[in-house]
Amino acid sequence: MSHPNIVVILADDTGYGDVGCYNDDSKIPTPNIDRLAAEGTRFTDAHSPAALCTPTRYGLLTGRYYWRTPKKHSLVMPYEPPVIETTRPTVASMLRERGYATACVGKWHLGLNYPSRQSPAEQYTQNEADIDFARPLDGGPVELGFDYFFGTAGCSTSDAPYCFIENDRAVDIPSVPSTEDLHKLPGFYPGLMAPGWSETQVDATFVDKAVAFIDEHLRRSPGQPFFLYHALSAPHIPWLAPEFLKGASDEGPRGDMNVLVDWCVGKIRDALEQRGILDDTLLIFTSDNGPQAGANGHSSAGPYRGLKNSAFEGGHREPFVARWPGKVQAGAICDEPICLTDLMATFADITGEPMPDGAGEDSFNIAPALLGQGPCEDRPAMIADTGGYSAKVGNFGIRKGKWKLVVPAPSQEDQIKKRLRSDIEPGSPPLLFNIESDPGERTDLSAQFPAIAADLHRLLEKAKTCGLRNIEA
Repeated sequence: MSHPNIVVILADDTGYGDVGCYNDDSKIPTPNIDRLAAEGTRFTDAHSPAALCTPTRYGLLTGRYYWRTPKKHSLVMPYEPPVIETTRPTVASMLRERGYATACVGKWHLGLNYPSRQSPAEQYTQNEADIDFARPLDGGPVELGFDYFFGTAGCSTSDAPYCFIENDRAVDIPSVPSTEDLHKLPGFYPGLMAPGWSETQVDATFVDKAVAFIDEHLRRSPGQPFFLYHALSAPHIPWLAPEFLKGASDEGPRGDMNVLVDWCVGKIRDALEQRGILDDTLLIFTSDNGPQAGANGHSSAGPYRGLKNSAFEGGHREPFVARWPGKVQAGAICDEPICLTDLMATFADITGEPMPDGAGEDSFNIAPALLGQGPCEDRPAMIADTGGYSAKVGNFGIRKGKWKLVVPAPSQEDQIKKRLRSDIEPGSPPLLFNIESDPGERTDLSAQFPAIAADLHRLLEKAKTCGLRNIEA
C-alpha cells in the first residue's frame, strides 16, 4: 500500500481538559485516547476553526472558514439545506481522486435537501410535515466525495429528524413524534423519530457501521487505502449515556458521555489492530469545539478561559492526538499551532500531490510537525470564531505568533444579542492577549500595545476578503 489509511475520529464537544493525557486532574477516565497519545504524538496547540460544530465540520472537510459561505456564522438547523456546494472540493473528494475509498460515519450537520410531498419532484422543503422521507435526501456526503455514508442529518440526539440515513436514504422513515419527556432535556429539538429510535445507542451503532465499512472494504479491495471520517455524537447534550457507562466518570452525566467517546476510540483502534492494518493507518482523534462546563470540580477546558461558543481559547483549543508508527513519533508532544482546516493540505502532502485548484484557501500543511520533521509552513494568522445561531455576526479570535486579539461582534439588536449567547458584550472594544505569558487570557494588553492590536484587527479584516494562503506570512 503506497498511502496510509486515514481515520479521523471527531468528538462533539469534548474539551481540552476532558482527556486524561491533557489534564492530570481530569475526573473522566480516557485510557484509549491516552494510549493513542503514548503510541503517537499529542498536540498541545491544536484548534478548531470555530467554537461550534457546523462551522468546524465545514472547515475540516473543505479547508476553508465557514464564514466565507453565504450562511456566515449560523449553524445548520434541522431541515436546512446543504452549505457545501457539490462542486466544491472536499478532503473526501480529493482523497477519492487519489485512489482512496471514502466513508463518513456519524453526525453530518452540514445540511441536506429534503424532498417535498406537495411540490414537483425537483422541489425541496424545510417543513417537516411536508417531507417525503421515502425519497432521496440529496446534497449530502455521497455527493461530496464520500463513497459511503451512515449517520444522522444533524446533532444525532438533539436535532430532528431522529433517524439513521444510509447513503442518501432514511433507513427507517421517521414517523413517530418525539415525546414530552425528551422535550424537557437540555437542547432537545422536538421532531419526528424513526420507530424504535434509541437516544442512548447512537454512537454504538455508528461504531458498528464504521467497523462494517472497514470489513467490507478489506473484503472487496484489500490493497486500496481508505479514508474514514468518523464523527461521533458524544458527548453532545442531552447526555444520555448507555446503561453500561452510567456512572463511569466522577464528573457526572457529561463525563460519562466523554467515557463513551473514549470507548468508541478504543473500539475503532481495536478493529484496526485485529484486522492487521493499525500500523498502516494514520489515526487521528480530535474534537469539534470547546466543551460545556464541567461538574463536580472538573475543569472541562483545562487551564483555558471560555467554553463552547467562545472566542477565548477554551472555545476552540482542542485535544489532537495522532498515531502512525514509523511516521508519527511515539510518546511525543508537539507545541506547533495547528488548525483542523489544515487537514486538507496535510493529507494532500501525505499523498504526494498538491491540493486541487481553488481548494483549501485556509489550509496549511502541518505534515512536518505531524511527522516530527520540523516547523510547519508559515501562516499569516490563525482565526477562530464563535459561530452563532441565527445571528449573522460572531466574535472572532485572531492569533499571530504569541499575540491574540479577541474581537467582539458589533452591537446588534437585543434579539441578535441573545442568539449570540456571547461571553463578551457585543460592541465592546477588542481584547489583546500574550498567549505565551498569559495562556488563560486574563490580562488585556490592548491599551499597552495599541499598534499590535490594530495590526491584528487589520489582518482579520483582510483575511475576511481573501484566503489566508493568499496573504503573505
